[in-house]
Amino acid sequence: MGLTMKPRELIRFLESKGYYLVRSKGSHHIYSNGIDTVPIPIHGSKDFGEDFIRMILRETGIDKSELMAYLRR
Repeated sequence: MGLTMKPRELIRFLESKGYYLVRSKGSHHIYSNGIDTVPIPIHGSKDFGEDFIRMILRETGIDKSELMAYLRR
């Protein structure tokens, strides 16, 4: 089984990396760090799969090892 995360966990991680909520409309929350912008769809407490998490990391330029270190704390 691969890596899964709750939406709130992913948002906390992004916020720890300097991202902040720009706007939200419906279930789409847009986060930015002033340079990059990423949409985070929030559909209840449904977990994000590994493919989605990998896509967010690629869009933000954050290394997977940083996420793993964050989850270990």
